[in-house]
Amino acid sequence: MRISVFNGDIADAPADVICTSTNARLTLMMGTGGSVRDRGGFEVLRACEELLATAGRTSFGVGSAHRTTAGKLPYKAVIHCVASDPVTHISSPEIVRVCVKNALAHADAIDAKRVAMPVFATGHARLKFDRAVDAMIAALRETQTNVEEVVLVIDDRERAAQAAQTVARTA
Repeated sequence: MRISVFNGDIADAPADVICTSTNARLTLMMGTGGSVRDRGGFEVLRACEELLATAGRTSFGVGSAHRTTAGKLPYKAVIHCVASDPVTHISSPEIVRVCVKNALAHADAIDAKRVAMPVFATGHARLKFDRAVDAMIAALRETQTNVEEVVLVIDDRERAAQAAQTVARTA
């Protein structure tokens, strides 16, 4: 699998499928979730609400991933990854690794070949950027998948360059 870096908004990433880093209620309030809601339309948020209702839950477990429509966005789907604990609002490299593995399983289920992922848990969940990148790369390298490329999406030029160096160093 190839790993590349894209500097920009998740909703502009070159991919078949995009991922969000979200909370356990899939509210799509901030960060990548907010961008997907704003650009994909409320159809995406409604699909998240329907997932919860169908499951008879008010929240999903840490590390879980959930696939919805992409709404108005030009993707096969959006995969929403619960990247932080709903009580403490913090994350860990292990949670990030589980998110990556679960997202890849969803991508495989719809035969996606190129998946765009934000660096999970580095916003509201406060995981240090370099630890999250390392966890994601490790999970990508150890997971069996038919996905051919994962695009790490970072909306910060300096951090995108840092992630690209890490990807190159670990290739």
